[in-house]
Amino acid sequence: MSSRPETLRNGSRIVKAYDLDEVERLLKDVKVAQCMLTEPSVMVVDEESVLKRLSDLTLGKSTDGNSCSCCQVGPFTTRAVQTAHYKDHWHIHNIKRKLFGKAPHTLGEYKAKGGESTNTSGSESEADDDPNMTATELFAALTRHCKAFFCNAKGQVFCIYRCLLHHRKEEMSLDGEGHVWAHRTRELLSAGFGRWAVLMVSGGHFAGCIFSGGVDALHKTLHSYTTRRGQGQSQSNRDSHGNAPRSAGASLRRYNQEQFLMHVQEILISWQEDLKGCALIFYRAVGSLNQAALFGKPSPLRKEDPRVRMLPFPTRKPSFKEVKRVHQTLASIEVYDSYELFQKNLLALPANKQPQKTSSNTSIETKKKEKKPPKVIDRAKSRERTPRELPTLPAQVISSEDEGPCYIDSETPAGWIKTLSEQSSNGVITNSRKDLINDINDCEVATSGSESEKETAGEQKEQPVRRRRKKKLEEKPVEKKGPKKIPTNVKRIWKAISDKEHTTLEPILESIESDLEALCNTPDPADGNTALHKAAIAAKPDMVTQILSAGGDPCIKNNQLQTPYAASPHHETRIAFRMFQAQFPDKYNYSKSQIPGPLTADQLEQEKEKKAQQKRAKRQREKERQIEKAKALVFLQLTDDEKRKSSEWRCFLCGMTLPKVPFEYDDCRFCKIPCLHSHRNIRPINKSVE
Repeated sequence: MSSRPETLRNGSRIVKAYDLDEVERLLKDVKVAQCMLTEPSVMVVDEESVLKRLSDLTLGKSTDGNSCSCCQVGPFTTRAVQTAHYKDHWHIHNIKRKLFGKAPHTLGEYKAKGGESTNTSGSESEADDDPNMTATELFAALTRHCKAFFCNAKGQVFCIYRCLLHHRKEEMSLDGEGHVWAHRTRELLSAGFGRWAVLMVSGGHFAGCIFSGGVDALHKTLHSYTTRRGQGQSQSNRDSHGNAPRSAGASLRRYNQEQFLMHVQEILISWQEDLKGCALIFYRAVGSLNQAALFGKPSPLRKEDPRVRMLPFPTRKPSFKEVKRVHQTLASIEVYDSYELFQKNLLALPANKQPQKTSSNTSIETKKKEKKPPKVIDRAKSRERTPRELPTLPAQVISSEDEGPCYIDSETPAGWIKTLSEQSSNGVITNSRKDLINDINDCEVATSGSESEKETAGEQKEQPVRRRRKKKLEEKPVEKKGPKKIPTNVKRIWKAISDKEHTTLEPILESIESDLEALCNTPDPADGNTALHKAAIAAKPDMVTQILSAGGDPCIKNNQLQTPYAASPHHETRIAFRMFQAQFPDKYNYSKSQIPGPLTADQLEQEKEKKAQQKRAKRQREKERQIEKAKALVFLQLTDDEKRKSSEWRCFLCGMTLPKVPFEYDDCRFCKIPCLHSHRNIRPINKSVE
């Protein structure tokens, strides 16, 4: 099934490797891109030629080797001067120019072009002068790229990840016409090549999936607590540094690490037959511990297997979503419609070049540096409180006495508000309006008398109001309430209920001659439980029936607002309440007692018989389920040929009984469509091809 190619912003489009129709059209008359071959290029960039050229450039022409043939300077007077020259930017600039076949610059020319700020590679400013310069840069970029580049008869250029074509230890020649590379690309169309496995292990996370084309046929994820949170390393790495911690968390992480390795290897062992049918196996496991999970002794994987290859790009935390993203990335073939578009995108922004800072960016940075540090505000300082005006008429003020709210009206004295504000500022309890009126009237009478009377009235006015109120409180008699006395008969009933040896209250109830109903309904001061509450909590159904007959009200609630029925957690005791309601339906108001309803002896027997039948039916169903499960396991152990010959009418994948019209393919029968799809995906590649 072909899918629509995805178009990118740079003008290229993506073709998936498992889309065989698109790939077949793309690989028509395929050959290696000319820029990848070393033979047509004038300048060959390899390790030996670079080292030889460097040695020729740096060694002087004189016999003592005391001059620089690259910059044409020397001889040097001392060793320090010579070392300083080799570290100078001018010498490095000339070395790079020589590597690209250009003439060296003199010191004057170097300083005239900007000195150290000049582009040392020389490829940007003079790329247009040398036509071989672009080809050399393109070849250098391609040789260190993780993809291989090809072209076809239509003039299209496309790139494929190298890990799909060859193992990293396998040397692929770039000389000649590259027929070996072209042959490897045609393997993408071979049968079974689209079955890949992607395995990822990191930080106690495992994610693995086997893909059949673009479909995930089998997948599994696993997580274990093995990493020290917030520390950035696993517990095993911490232990290797010495002084291993002995905390409970460290012990748990060590145990989880061992279990994690064992579980990952068990998963790989269970996938052994499916991994044999995979054409390529990609993995990401950084560190010896993670690699031991994939390539340990019990695991069927080996690093020497040519199908096992490392992922060529960085990945995120292992998860099923990330594994699918990795598979889609590996299967993506980027196609350029023209060679010019391909060259433009590949050399658009090399890795060693960074965008230069403009003058505007520099000015912005200087402005940021010139900003003053923010002013520190000391929150510990006290803040000044602004004075507030007194409320205007009409206003409501709460008096100190029990007279209720006081309102300011025409009868209120003029000096009351001033006196009120003075008392509130001094921390004195506010007087009532009546007292203030009396005080102000006394003051007015005192002003008409002699000076001695005025002084006496002033002294009375300054007397604190708190003392007056204290005297009033002392004059009032205080009634002290002591603990309520509990009758002796009530204590006898409670003691009999709490005693495990007593099972009946008949002797005690018969000996009581006073009001028996009031005694049964007397609450306990500690928790508010009556005798009926205590009998219900103690799980004594006979005593519950006796107390109900004697007058114990089932509607009374304790301090936790529970009725005796709600306070009882026992089944037999609750049944006693319901059976008493069935015998005496009009004795109490049962609607407030939270009792669900009456229950007779016949109804109780019917309920017991019904529950017994349910238990027998459940045991029978469980027995039949175990028999069916055993038959299914026996059927699943057979091969597909034996299942076809078997008389059992069961699903080939799950072993369940088939419907009247099963789902079939290749003489294999299934109970539902998902079983059919899973069987087809899990089936080994050699049998699916057959």
